[in-house]
Amino acid sequence: MTQREIQIQNSKNTCEHVYQLNPNSIPVLHVLLSEEELALRLQNYSCSLSIIQKFMKKLLSFLSDTPTVVVTTDHEGYVLDSYGDESFEQMTASLGIQNGVKFDEATAGTNAITLALKHQEPIHLIGDDHYHYCFEDVACYSAPYAYHNGEIIGTISLMTTKKYASQLHLGLLSSSIDTIEREIQVNKQNEQLHLYNQMLMRATPIGIVISDQDGQIKEFNRSAEKLTGLNKTKMIGYSITEIPTLKPFFDHVLSKKEGIEDIEITFFKNDERKCLLDILPLYDHNQQLSGAFAQFRDMTSYYQLQEQVIQSEKLSAIGKLGAGFAHEIRNPLTSIIGFTQLLDVNEEQVSYINIIRAELDRMKNLVNQFVMMGKPTISERTLNQLNSLVFETVELMKSNAHLHNVELEFDANTEKIKVCMDSSQIKQVLINFIKNAIEAMPEGGEISVHLTKNEENAVISIEDNGKGMSEEEVKQLGTPFFSTKRSGLGIGLSICFDIMEAHNGEISIDSEIGKGTKARLILPYHKGEN
Repeated sequence: MTQREIQIQNSKNTCEHVYQLNPNSIPVLHVLLSEEELALRLQNYSCSLSIIQKFMKKLLSFLSDTPTVVVTTDHEGYVLDSYGDESFEQMTASLGIQNGVKFDEATAGTNAITLALKHQEPIHLIGDDHYHYCFEDVACYSAPYAYHNGEIIGTISLMTTKKYASQLHLGLLSSSIDTIEREIQVNKQNEQLHLYNQMLMRATPIGIVISDQDGQIKEFNRSAEKLTGLNKTKMIGYSITEIPTLKPFFDHVLSKKEGIEDIEITFFKNDERKCLLDILPLYDHNQQLSGAFAQFRDMTSYYQLQEQVIQSEKLSAIGKLGAGFAHEIRNPLTSIIGFTQLLDVNEEQVSYINIIRAELDRMKNLVNQFVMMGKPTISERTLNQLNSLVFETVELMKSNAHLHNVELEFDANTEKIKVCMDSSQIKQVLINFIKNAIEAMPEGGEISVHLTKNEENAVISIEDNGKGMSEEEVKQLGTPFFSTKRSGLGIGLSICFDIMEAHNGEISIDSEIGKGTKARLILPYHKGEN
């Protein structure tokens, strides 16, 4: 016996002894899928069924003289589609063959569909090969079809009468299935590629616009929406003229059939966005122009960074130049100050000399600040009491505060705190902030200084009720040459920020116009014994 004959005989034995089917009866196939389940399976198999119909209807056209019906099932044997000769289809319908029924041995007896799925190979049953005698005039040819990895998708069957049975049917079916499998695989790959392309189009920060050869927009991704300020749904299908910034470049590519690269463009829809544009012509498989592909990259941040670098280089050059001038000015200035002290003048001239000395001292102070700014901040740090340093500094500044009608108070609600610091530098920072607070209240006011600590840091708070600053001014504090005072050079706070950074500390400033300013000097403290 051949392998096919053994498979058929084993199936008949199962039908007789296991399922105890009567070969003289007419099998009744039952619809086991609900309408919802059938609709879901048809949706999942829609692509495969479309491809199968395309090739099998073409095959049926060559078998027009043979009454033939095509039946397609899923991998479990549920019928999903059937078509072919009308008269023969009426006969199969009388046996209950319709969408949703299941072919299995328990109800249909020995049949080609069940055997093809069970043994995963083509098989044919003619006349008496079937278990039930009502099929003695029927010939059925079934073959499974699968993905390239061998996973069975379902079966395709050709059903005809015994009179027209021929080995040619099985050959034609097998040949068609080979083509169908390749087409399904290509279609699946295309779907995956389309999915990947869509993911890339959505995820990329690069704006992408694709048009056909007439300039009609076919693709417009999310990044293009953000950069142009235009809505995708309103762009697809419309002319590239809807995007005036891109139109001349698309016109050039579509007319000259040559790409352009690294063209700087600017969109002004929401805010100004500077981009670099590339456009390439697209060609079909016949090398005919089919459209244009444009991509534009947002370079706004790059240009802003470039401007910041240029500005930083300018400030660096100014700083170096200023430090150089300061060194050259300081030497003769020291001599001038010294000689003014040796001048022998009468009482009338004393007032003039005092003014000269005061102005010279002011110049010396400015020059010294320039020199300090030009040097790297070097700290000679030792472990010292922060409480006493803050107290001494506040006491030192009280006389200056009283001259400006300002009350200066210090409150240390904590035990003594030791900090590894350069005491003179930290005192310089404190003096600078207290002095700024005094100057922020030309009509007088109150300044409170508090010393507290948390788990990690000591915090010195200097709070005034002066005129305050805007949010933008607060952000720029510490920037060289930025000052909120008319006569200020913007150097003092810059030095303070450098000193605090050298001490592994930081400066935090909160301010509101008309409500005053609160500065916090934060320093890591020593956690050993005080």
